Amino acid sequence: MKLSEMQFESNKKSNQTQKLEQDYAKLKNLSQDELMTRLYKEIDLQKKNGSFDYDGLVKAVESIKIYLPQATYENIMKILENLR
Repeated sequence: MKLSEMQFESNKKSNQTQKLEQDYAKLKNLSQDELMTRLYKEIDLQKKNGSFDYDGLVKAVESIKIYLPQATYENIMKILENLR
């Protein structure tokens, strides 16, 4: 990798981190009901435009399963099943 490419990758990661922090700041004070409403709206939008990837979500959750308490994992899987 060239030095110029490394700088580009560093900027890209920095921008992604900033976006994630901004998104977190917007959502951190919302209630569980408000968060679920937003989630369902986003899922509906993704289903309508064909970008919803249920299998990808399940794989992502499976990949972090070892870091989650069993009850949390089961709750996430129930939510995913309802999103189908």
